[in-house]
Amino acid sequence: MILDKEIYVIDDFIDLEYQEDIRTILMSDYQFQGKDFPWYYIQDVTAEGDVDSQNRAALAHEYLVFDEYTSTPEEQKATEEIDHFHYLFLPMLKHVCVRMNIKKINVLQGRSFLQFPLNLKDKTVDTPHVDLQQEHLVALYYVCDSDGDTIIYNERHEPADKVYTVKQRVTPKQGRMVLFDGSLYHTAEQPEHNVRCVVNYNLG
Repeated sequence: MILDKEIYVIDDFIDLEYQEDIRTILMSDYQFQGKDFPWYYIQDVTAEGDVDSQNRAALAHEYLVFDEYTSTPEEQKATEEIDHFHYLFLPMLKHVCVRMNIKKINVLQGRSFLQFPLNLKDKTVDTPHVDLQQEHLVALYYVCDSDGDTIIYNERHEPADKVYTVKQRVTPKQGRMVLFDGSLYHTAEQPEHNVRCVVNYNLG
């Protein structure tokens, strides 16, 4: 997937009515096609089970999970389980194609995360990471306003000294979409004042 730029930040990526539908379904008791949206506890938002885990607990919901260790695309397709709520975001993903002038995208992975403000003395960031090792585009949509910035780094490989240099910071704002090259390491600041809710898709 060839992009003119490495990072795109687009406000009001979808219309206000659709924004409000997503917000109320994910963050209140509004149903989607007769079903309540469930959240699931995870121990760490970026590195669960990893040696770099910071134990930053959050809530998550997986729509489509990519297994990089299956040997063929056919095996991957056979193991895919598409979550009911994935269909809520199909119009958004189609809009990605339109805005980016992409004829077709392959949805590799889709998830949402809900992080709560932490009572910390210093503003801290989660573990820098890439979502997948293979080439992909990250589509990160902000469900609500928050103070937990997304930080995108210049690095495409983990530095030996683990010192990263900031390429761009993006503040969460309802309706804002960030599209960027998935090979760029990135992370998020822990919110201090407001809940941080995002929809994260990896596209091939």
